[in-house]
Amino acid sequence: MRSVSGNRSRAVSRTGVRAVPVKKRASSKIVPGRRAVAADRSFGRRRDRPASGFMRWVEEMREGSVGMKPFTAAAVALILGLGLYGLFVGGHVSSAAREAAFQGNRVLALAGFSVEDVTVTGRTHADPQALLAALGVTRGDPIFGVDTEAARQRVERVDWVKSATVTRLLPHAIRIDVVERQPFAIWQRGGELSVVDTEGHPITDDNVQSYANLPFVVGFGGARNVHEVLSLIQETQPQLLPRVRAFVRVGDRRWNLRFENGVDVKLPEVGVEKALADLVNLDQTYKILSRDIESVDLRLPDRVSVALTADAMAERGNALAARIGGKDGGAMKNLGGATTGAVKARFVTGGDNT
Repeated sequence: MRSVSGNRSRAVSRTGVRAVPVKKRASSKIVPGRRAVAADRSFGRRRDRPASGFMRWVEEMREGSVGMKPFTAAAVALILGLGLYGLFVGGHVSSAAREAAFQGNRVLALAGFSVEDVTVTGRTHADPQALLAALGVTRGDPIFGVDTEAARQRVERVDWVKSATVTRLLPHAIRIDVVERQPFAIWQRGGELSVVDTEGHPITDDNVQSYANLPFVVGFGGARNVHEVLSLIQETQPQLLPRVRAFVRVGDRRWNLRFENGVDVKLPEVGVEKALADLVNLDQTYKILSRDIESVDLRLPDRVSVALTADAMAERGNALAARIGGKDGGAMKNLGGATTGAVKARFVTGGDNT
């Protein structure tokens, strides 16, 4: 048997003080060779926070493993659509696109796609400098930067231009094709004169005196309606046209024709063709348009009223006085001169003159 005292003697040091047992440090089960506490923490940095709900949703969307209810999907699509709409309405997308297009056009211009020549076809009266100014392009501009539609609209606002097309001729030319309006008449509106076309569209206010051979149109609505009466005269009584100096629109309802000798012929509102035929017959029979007449009134369908000039009225009074003779004749002579503006001669269509 071992001695109990012998064992106790081993546990006691030489100084007679019992030795304290030393514990063995535990080894980490996660990282062998390191302490368990050291394996559970990283010195100098915090642990990563758990991902938020939104980030988890984004990750699920990326992996395609998200389960979304139809209402939620519709709401998300609506929000994205409104966002894109706001970008377009706010001009952010268009501004960026314009800037990108501008920079691209500059690069193309450096490569040779720039405006070096402008040609115009169909021009006779339109001012070439006005056409170039309306085009709004200078030499060296990027040819793809020319807005041909906007340029066309500006060109069509130039005097004489009825319609136009603007075309790019790559790599470095612009062509303007012009269709001009044809001068038809001179229209007096107030104190201003304009050359107008057959549609009554004002062409220009410049150099109107160069078109003095054109018919003269006066009155509100005259420019847009003169083509009708002029065409009617050309078709039915063309011999009258060389003698007509002006077409006067009255109340935007009917016409007066002023002839070269100053005679005014008052046409009716309806039945103009018949009135013109009556006028030609009267002129062939009585030379009515060659006499001292102030006006011929054709507004009534069954009769024609003729107003004499002041000189013709005076001569008529003198002739009547000479026929009567004597003292009473002198009185009639004076009476005829005093009532010059009130007496009218009247012709009844198809009958004798009275």
